[in-house]
Amino acid sequence: MDKSLILHLPFHDPDGSKAYDYSQSRADADLSGDAKLIKDADAGKALSIKGVGEAITAKAIPFNTDFTLTINIKTPHNRIGWVLNSPGVEKFIERWISVAPNRREFLAFVKSGNSFTVYRNKEVVFVGTISGTPNGFALCDDDLIETNVIIDDVQLYNRALKEKEVLMIQGANDDVEYFLDGFNFKEYGVEVSASKGLVDRLARKETLTAEWDNYHGIVRDKKRPRFKERTIVLDCFIYASSRTAFVEWVQRFFSLFDAPGNHRFKCVPHLKTKPLVYEVELHDGVSVEKTWGHYNDELMVGTFQITLVEDEPVKRVLRHIGTTANTVASITVTSTKYLNIYWGDGSHTYNVAGNQKTVEHTYEEPGEYDIIISGVIEDIEEFSTNAIVVWEILK
Repeated sequence: MDKSLILHLPFHDPDGSKAYDYSQSRADADLSGDAKLIKDADAGKALSIKGVGEAITAKAIPFNTDFTLTINIKTPHNRIGWVLNSPGVEKFIERWISVAPNRREFLAFVKSGNSFTVYRNKEVVFVGTISGTPNGFALCDDDLIETNVIIDDVQLYNRALKEKEVLMIQGANDDVEYFLDGFNFKEYGVEVSASKGLVDRLARKETLTAEWDNYHGIVRDKKRPRFKERTIVLDCFIYASSRTAFVEWVQRFFSLFDAPGNHRFKCVPHLKTKPLVYEVELHDGVSVEKTWGHYNDELMVGTFQITLVEDEPVKRVLRHIGTTANTVASITVTSTKYLNIYWGDGSHTYNVAGNQKTVEHTYEEPGEYDIIISGVIEDIEEFSTNAIVVWEILK
């Protein structure tokens, strides 16, 4: 968790009244007027602001220090303008950038000392000197009467990011990452070449049926569908610098599955704020196909397939962000069906049910924790939490 990230609004939230802040500040933005979360072809979901719509957060740009502001934006017009204002008469910097209408543009604004740098996509488009301490910043398009833009993934840092870091933010969504109990597969020399079952439709369990004499076919209960467990298949390859290292790396990776209980498997296909998370087990053996290197110091590669089983596949996913030790996540539910909660730190609470039942969990260490609530999520009558709702339902 980057502690210099003081505001992160990805605008991928299920709730239409606010946008969750995924930084340590948890300065969620309240939406009003014609500010709405919409489906967007480029981002999946984004913030649309029209007319007098607003998205208001308590977190402000720290003008008295270095800062970096990054944003993805689309406008129906062919120009985007920005103004950095400083105290005094005519003490401002104003520039306009030509853009293609309705095309996603990445912009970054970096203040380092009295220097101000602006990036558009992967190029620097402005470098200037600031007079005094700024006290305002505005971003606009050619329509001066009302706003009509689509905004995605706003990030604010209280330091000046280096050029490499800015470009990494723009390209942060290019790769797919896989984790088991918090460890990246790549830390063990393992890459995933293909996957099955991550988002496939689950098979339905057998329902109550009845057969009546003198009627065609059968009568099937179709009101309350229930689903079977999820099976995830990963095609993997592992590489090492020698025969000995190969055996050691294979054993190290497979030993991750030896601990008792479930294992937290996470796939990050796009944004880190919307991971696919599962509580899984590895039941079957794994066969590693390999050819021994001719010399012990020769690079070796092996391929294998692992099959993971998720017993409780229907779930709601939350995120708790703790900046200090002993922060508390709280969940209150009204449900007649039992729910299981996996807190993301290896602990769990089983059989949660009742009227306005509140369950709390204390995290001993600071960090980001993805919480899974599994069960008949569709039958939850009331729900509230101090955590971020990442997925209302994932199955």
